[in-house]
Amino acid sequence: MKVKIHPGFAKGEINVPPSKSMLHRAIISASLANGTSKISNVIFSEDIKATIAAFKQLGVDIKTNKYTLEISRNKSLTYSGKEIINCNESGSTLRFLIPILANEKGIRFTGKTTLMTRPLSVYETIFKENNYDFIKKNNTLYLNNEFKAGNYIIPGNISSQFITGLLFALPLKKYDSQIEITGVFESQNYVEMTIDILKKFGIEITKDNNIFYIKGNQEYKATDIIIESDYSQLAFFAVAGVINGDIKINNAKLNSLQPDKAIIKIIKQMNGNITIKDGSYHFNKSETKGIDIDVSQYPDIAPILSILAGLSNGKTNILNAKRLKIKETNRLEASYDVLKKLGVNVKIGDDSLSIIGQNKFIGNEFNSYNDHRMVMSIAIASLRNNQPITINNAEAINKSYPTFFEDLHSLGIKIEYM
Repeated sequence: MKVKIHPGFAKGEINVPPSKSMLHRAIISASLANGTSKISNVIFSEDIKATIAAFKQLGVDIKTNKYTLEISRNKSLTYSGKEIINCNESGSTLRFLIPILANEKGIRFTGKTTLMTRPLSVYETIFKENNYDFIKKNNTLYLNNEFKAGNYIIPGNISSQFITGLLFALPLKKYDSQIEITGVFESQNYVEMTIDILKKFGIEITKDNNIFYIKGNQEYKATDIIIESDYSQLAFFAVAGVINGDIKINNAKLNSLQPDKAIIKIIKQMNGNITIKDGSYHFNKSETKGIDIDVSQYPDIAPILSILAGLSNGKTNILNAKRLKIKETNRLEASYDVLKKLGVNVKIGDDSLSIIGQNKFIGNEFNSYNDHRMVMSIAIASLRNNQPITINNAEAINKSYPTFFEDLHSLGIKIEYM
């Protein structure tokens, strides 16, 4: 899909889609619980479809309606030893499911090349230390044996998805376990979100500083849950409102645990005009200023923050961004490339961007980088561009936000599908 987005003032109100991070966690928890759970406020992005398909393949009954899921499991997951779990391009699906689904009969995971080249070193080390099979070949990962109860020591500067995967799996083991995080604990709010979801499904995790204690022999309990709106998607429209708009967002949980809620604090620090009325956010066009932004705890909003920085007075430094390199694309380099093409004075470091803001962008045509967050960031940049922006392969948005262009168009922005 090729789209052309015209510059313009975005005005109106929208509801952003549900949190993909929370939805993954809820689907997994419900699939591990005996009984029937109902999950409401669902959007079926490509990543979510991958997680649903994995559990269906292992015998979980999952009924999909327009905005809801009904998940029932009345027996253990069923394995033949021949399963191939296709995670498509979802890092969450792969990293969450490896410790949950690994078993003594053997299981294979596959996905797009971009996914299967992303780091899995934490799990690989655990398997090899126990002399278990962990074999990557031709976009397929083969595992033979299960994760055992035990004491796990994990560096804090890797993806929190590894920690979440273990937190899902270890309560089901016969004996108690603990996970100790060493060094700086990045993206720890994602782990807190996991613990909150687990609690809703009857799983108790206790924490003392950076050590998590997990009792064995726990059982997931079926429950009904409503998924709150996604702050990582809200971030695009928050920035749209601040750079050239008047946008009301109705359905965000104001006291959310989502790490990407930091977008609100950061925009305020940059002098962005945000008000809250009757439980809704209002984002209005503002003259913003550059600041230093440490994105180690919320790397997913770094690309859209770079767009805001490109239109802010003075210098913005985006710092501690090393983990951007191991996303769907190298988002550090992609964000640098986008800003250069938009005419921005930007420098790239090993884990940073230094951005001098300006009044308007001057870009023209962009590739998608096969990355949903890059496509949406470029689209928002078009609001303050000196001409329409064309994005090739824009269907990358289907990974997380299939209706993104419809929502942007509803705010008065002209979009052509070419």
